[in-house]
Amino acid sequence: MEERDKRLIGEELEPGGRPKAPGRLELLQRFINSHNHDFPAGWDRLGSPEKTRAWLRQKGLVGPGDRVSAADVTRLGELREALRALVVANQATGPCAAAADVLRGAAGRAQLAVAVDDSGRTSLEPARGGVDGAVATLLGILHESQLSGDWARMKGCRQCEYAFFDRSKNRSAAWCAMSICGNRTKNRAYYRRRRTAAG
Repeated sequence: MEERDKRLIGEELEPGGRPKAPGRLELLQRFINSHNHDFPAGWDRLGSPEKTRAWLRQKGLVGPGDRVSAADVTRLGELREALRALVVANQATGPCAAAADVLRGAAGRAQLAVAVDDSGRTSLEPARGGVDGAVATLLGILHESQLSGDWARMKGCRQCEYAFFDRSKNRSAAWCAMSICGNRTKNRAYYRRRRTAAG
């Protein structure tokens, strides 16, 4: 895959051509995948206040006049990695207390309100704007997806920890793409077995 295409991973492209998560959960998936640990740190879409503000603006999470500080970048990075740890834990590794602590801290600052539309349907909406509102929106999506059951299908690739939506019937997908991380994992295991047998 060419560098130009790699830079689109997480936004326009998914590894192996997988469909993105359904509905608003796609935004949370994109947030988690705003940086892939297999790619250079300079490709992190939340790597600076300017990059973070541009990404949040593009996703409609902050307004034109909202500012993003270095502290906000750190806070969003911690939230992203906590959410990544939770999707990795969805691969049956069990609960992740450290990630839950980060989410509790984020929830303490984020304010959500129950919005009611004309048909009487409710939704969680941020009570204020800026980065706090962006965090509140992301936590609201997390809550909604847990209620719907979709969150259980969000997985973290066993190789690169990329967040993907598992659409398999038995929910057994383990890699972002079999052709990429699945083959790398299997090849490593094969060569390890050969070395052990030869030694």
